[in-house]
Amino acid sequence: MRGKVAALATAILAISVVFLTAATCEGGESSRQREESIETRAEMFARAKAKIPIPRTENFPLRAVLAEYTRRQDLINHPWYTYIMSDDGRVTHYFVSTAVPVNSCAFLSSTEDVETQYEGDPVLTAPSLDGIYYGGSGAASACNGWIFIDAATGVMGMAFGTKIMTFDAPLILETEPILIRPVAPE
Repeated sequence: MRGKVAALATAILAISVVFLTAATCEGGESSRQREESIETRAEMFARAKAKIPIPRTENFPLRAVLAEYTRRQDLINHPWYTYIMSDDGRVTHYFVSTAVPVNSCAFLSSTEDVETQYEGDPVLTAPSLDGIYYGGSGAASACNGWIFIDAATGVMGMAFGTKIMTFDAPLILETEPILIRPVAPE
């Protein structure tokens, strides 16, 4: 009886070794292919850098534009002229707001929570300050709306699904303004 159990155990052990060896070989091939891909990519990138080196930036004009944009958007009650365009690119109307129109997906707080777990840190959607969850992880949604405050009336407006362009001076165009009739609070 002991001989049969020992023979059965030996057979099971031998089969296990065969399967584990086969799995390791397959994993080894996959691992080798990945390493070769990484090496090839590194070699190609080294050749690209040698042939076309990254130029040394001296003047930083893009940074200057962003700094000026930040300075101008920080101005209080500075008029911004926003032009609404049709699907074919024609300007149809404009409005003047007290600030650059704000995308409807901009929030005053993070809309992500990171929950520490045993197997990693998943990013979860958190509610915005209005108490509503938007979109998926990171509050992704359509983001095709613009929020603005009308410079003449102080009325808040939202424009959804529109193509806009905004300037801090009026364009020389023949187009109609969007006129807002303020309603007295009750």
